[in-house]
Amino acid sequence: MTGVSRRFGALQAVRDVSFDVMPGERRAVLGPNGAGKTTLFNTICGDFPPTAGRIELFGADITRLKPHQRTRLGIGRTYQTSLLFNGLSVLDNLFVAVRGLRPRRFSFLRPGRDDPSLAQARALADRMRLSHLLGVEVVNLSHGQRRQLEVGMALAGDPRVLMLDEPAAGLSPGDRPELLRLLRELPRTLTLILIEHDMDIALPAADIVTVMKDGEVVVEATPDRIEDDPVVQAIYLGGGH
Repeated sequence: MTGVSRRFGALQAVRDVSFDVMPGERRAVLGPNGAGKTTLFNTICGDFPPTAGRIELFGADITRLKPHQRTRLGIGRTYQTSLLFNGLSVLDNLFVAVRGLRPRRFSFLRPGRDDPSLAQARALADRMRLSHLLGVEVVNLSHGQRRQLEVGMALAGDPRVLMLDEPAAGLSPGDRPELLRLLRELPRTLTLILIEHDMDIALPAADIVTVMKDGEVVVEATPDRIEDDPVVQAIYLGGGH
């Protein structure tokens, strides 16, 4: 990202953000509410293209590409608000995610037992430790299980960059270690960028941390230096910057 900004009328939500994320890197983006974290994600994924600046993915300029084009180039993401199909089963949700990225995705034909998309959906369920819940409707899942399913669906397109928007939001203390294990088990062939308020999740999962405030990057450091940084302490303790 080079000089990326996003304005909504008079509101400057993201201001002149520049950073590089290396292939295989784990990057956490921290900051208080209103810091511009989710807007930054949306500029990367194409939901709100930047009003200024340039975004490159593996050397290609994607600044003006539409979201589905960026997905096909290797970006997968989750959202703060759940986008799951509550009336469908775990397996059906994963199947829809896999099938939606393939040719003839609008076909109404029932998949056969050996359908490759169905096999991939089952493999994703196993990877997310949800195999024992394949037939359970999403509405009956715990919040932690829903978060695991969302990550599984984001992985359906075999992305090269996975972007998670507050994956630990609303999780109970008992669910958080499981989420952290899943994040740590992701292969290093996959680049991970996550927004997170919970430092107990963000710092152990990250190689480097970017801290934002008022739409700008104010600190960039390794996890072991973040908690002791005076600017970060001022932000999280309400002391200003």
